[in-house]
Amino acid sequence: MNNWYQIRRLRMPAFLILVGVLLLLQQWNILSWGKSWPLLLILSGLLTIAERAAWAADAEAQRRQQAQATQAPSQAPTQAWTPNDRDHDSGTWS
Repeated sequence: MNNWYQIRRLRMPAFLILVGVLLLLQQWNILSWGKSWPLLLILSGLLTIAERAAWAADAEAQRRQQAQATQAPSQAPTQAWTPNDRDHDSGTWS
């Protein structure tokens, strides 16, 4: 599973936790809902930045893998002739 998908899956739980904390703060008369809604926008922006950064990192890793896969494999050196290459049955060289 790539990093982008993991961050994407955390979006809804993060919003639920933030809304729960904001409602708790409103209940305790610490921070009203009317003044706390920008926190939802900030969370949305942070998660979007994290998703795009993870997506770009995954795309770069895939590009590197594809570049390595498409590079010409190194050719094995040709084997030089040795006296052991002679066909012993016929007396000819192979």
